[in-house]
Amino acid sequence: MTKLPATTIKVNKEDASLDLVCFEFAYARLGDRKQAGLLYGYVEATLAINPGLAALGSVLPIGTVVHLPEFETAAKPAETVRLWD
Repeated sequence: MTKLPATTIKVNKEDASLDLVCFEFAYARLGDRKQAGLLYGYVEATLAINPGLAALGSVLPIGTVVHLPEFETAAKPAETVRLWD
């Protein structure tokens, strides 16, 4: 398991959604696109600590401050072995 630290990010590009902001931060910290894309509950946890963020819509305005929570990633699932491969 890996912990993503809590941080604050300011949206600095157009057409940035909350899930994109969360993904880009996780990818920068983890260095693995697949693992960063499989963080279940990270966007929801971010919404929980940012009251009013959902009211801004799906595309965040430039300059919006987003607080990202500390988050523990799940352990990698066991690799599936298929008999006929």
